[in-house]
Amino acid sequence: MEKFRPVRSLGIAASVLAGLTALGNVGEAAADWFNYTAIRGYRDGTATASDLDTADKVNVVVGTPAFLLTLAAGVVFVVWLYNARVNAERLTPAAEHRRSRTWVWLGWFVPFVNLWYPKQVVDDVWRASDPQQQGVPLQQRVQHKLVTQWWIAFVLMWIMDRAYLHSYRNGMLTTDSFLTTAIFSTLSAIAGVVAAVLVVQVVKRISDFQSSPLPVQSSSD
Repeated sequence: MEKFRPVRSLGIAASVLAGLTALGNVGEAAADWFNYTAIRGYRDGTATASDLDTADKVNVVVGTPAFLLTLAAGVVFVVWLYNARVNAERLTPAAEHRRSRTWVWLGWFVPFVNLWYPKQVVDDVWRASDPQQQGVPLQQRVQHKLVTQWWIAFVLMWIMDRAYLHSYRNGMLTTDSFLTTAIFSTLSAIAGVVAAVLVVQVVKRISDFQSSPLPVQSSSD
């Protein structure tokens, strides 16, 4: 009997990084409000060029680690998910999963389908691993609302993040444009915190499922 791939340690690492990423997003939102306040103060005559320089430095100091944390969290989560998918196929045949293993990582990058393919992968891994639903065809098993809640929060974060980047790069250096940037950054951070809390629970539940002794079907990697 082939052993399962390890997922618990990877899951813990992915969860920690998700939490740190959420904190980084909150820090970015705070930096954007600081930047907006400095810009408004400078144009109102209550702040100096030195204050603007400080705001720029804060954005760099906060933004760079936040970006690196997001990158690391994404990589570790996908590695965890791939291993969990391999394990899930040893419990439920790969043919019953809606997407192939390739889409476990590719689904995050292909435009348009990245709005639902990753959720389908996670849904199927959850259902395939759930010990209470074994013996039922995969697509007839109940999808857990926790995955749906996480995905809604994640997509909202992604949309707000895109809006934030658009407002930041649109070349309109008005005070209102900096305010818009701060608002979108804040909304993205809020959605990100919710998504982080939920994904930690999703990762833990699936890791717990796959740590329980269950019948394993033979499957080639």
